Amino acid sequence: MNRLATLAVVFVVTLATVTGSAALTGFVTADGAAPAPEIQNDHYLDEDLVANDTPGQANVEMEASAASQTVLVDPGVEATGPGPVFPLALLGLGGGGVADRDIRPLANALIENGHEVDVYVPDPEQQRRPARPGADRPTQLGERLAEADAFVTFRTDYEPDQLDEIESFVESGGHVVLATEPDAAYSEPGAASLDATLDVTTESGYVYNMVENDLNYRRVYAETAGDGALTEGVDRAVFPSATPVGTTVGGTDVLRPIEGSELSTTRAPTDAPLLVRNDEVVMVGDSDFLSPENAARADNDALIGNLADFLVTNDRTPPGPDGPQGPTPPGPEQPPANETAN
Repeated sequence: MNRLATLAVVFVVTLATVTGSAALTGFVTADGAAPAPEIQNDHYLDEDLVANDTPGQANVEMEASAASQTVLVDPGVEATGPGPVFPLALLGLGGGGVADRDIRPLANALIENGHEVDVYVPDPEQQRRPARPGADRPTQLGERLAEADAFVTFRTDYEPDQLDEIESFVESGGHVVLATEPDAAYSEPGAASLDATLDVTTESGYVYNMVENDLNYRRVYAETAGDGALTEGVDRAVFPSATPVGTTVGGTDVLRPIEGSELSTTRAPTDAPLLVRNDEVVMVGDSDFLSPENAARADNDALIGNLADFLVTNDRTPPGPDGPQGPTPPGPEQPPANETAN
């Protein structure tokens, strides 16, 4: 048998083997399409777990009638490249590109109610302004906080002098919303320092629920832990990727995961809060709930509106001409009242 005949025989035998195996195993059907494999994961099979996949439109409303306030947002991104930075585009506003931190529902609600949303992006090339003798020189963040009434941050890796400025901001009545993520405790070593500055805590791991969830087990439901301004109109909230948070003495638990929730690091049930308030500070164990697609889930729109109200109903005391670091230095020494200056 010549080489061409041998190759032909091998091809026929191979083809017969493949098609025969396919017929036996059912990979090829009468119409030529392979049937879809059966899903074996329980959390995808249960119809109760995947529900409300078209929730409708978010309706974020504010109730506070405060005078115009300035809300400074730190989206947690660094300035890159030599070109100009368009801060509002980082929040999904004023541009068609993908935002680094899309919080349009919150930002739009504030703007529509007459408040100003400012964005902080550190500029490594910016020189600090000269300071007067005897006065501390504020950082770029300190300069921006001096002009703000409230602060929203997704960053945790602040320098010690910036932490002092944030602490002074809170002590002067400014309101702060800190949104974190489950991996912040591992990827950002400064998280513990910021927590200590704001008297809040973060627990390692993420919360999940295999019994009842929103679209998948990582998207957990949270329910109110008590009555208050932050829970007005909120029955349930959805957090796409949440980590437990807490406060030191005097704080308040606002939202807790529903029954059936567990913590990834222990695989044990947990009811540790996912949103807490400590006086002028609100800490949330998730940040993606603020995005447009998640604002329409459950009562997230009502929660976002309540957070907007919290930000602008502050008792912020404007700083002196030296910024947030302290009082105005004393002027020239004055002679005693019973003496006459020469």
